[in-house]
Amino acid sequence: LSADSMGGSATTLEQARSSILEHRAQLNLSSDGALLFQQTNTDRFGNQHLRFKTTYRGIEVEKMQIIVHFDQEAVSSISGYQQLLSPSFKSKIDAHLNQEKTQLTADKVLAFIDQKQHKVLSIKPMIIQTQPYVIWQVRLSVNGIETIYRVSDSNPPNILSKIEDIKY
Repeated sequence: LSADSMGGSATTLEQARSSILEHRAQLNLSSDGALLFQQTNTDRFGNQHLRFKTTYRGIEVEKMQIIVHFDQEAVSSISGYQQLLSPSFKSKIDAHLNQEKTQLTADKVLAFIDQKQHKVLSIKPMIIQTQPYVIWQVRLSVNGIETIYRVSDSNPPNILSKIEDIKY
């Protein structure tokens, strides 16, 4: 993706990444933690806020986000929620993964859910802080109702939760 398609200029995105890397230690980012650009928001004062998710082995870690705040054209601050991934937690994740890949594929997860009339809004593997550690989060539109499934990344899979989000 180009920076323009992500809603920010290349220089803004590059500045944000550079600032995060400069403060890697304070943000508890390890060398194998990577950043996944999410979105740019502009507040009512015209200041931009770039949001990044943290990944481990290329998989998004739930509830771990870094926000780079710009005041005009310069980085004014960095905030967000970061928690150090302990070596024991990393080894639990690594033990689950199969050669750094999830056990299931998106197609297998969708086949397991087996909804007849649905539109896939999003599907992605995620790392969570509790067992089973690696899950799939699937957002579907079923008969106009957004339904969020959380499925274990195991064979056989298991539905951990199902939430229907009825919007008025």
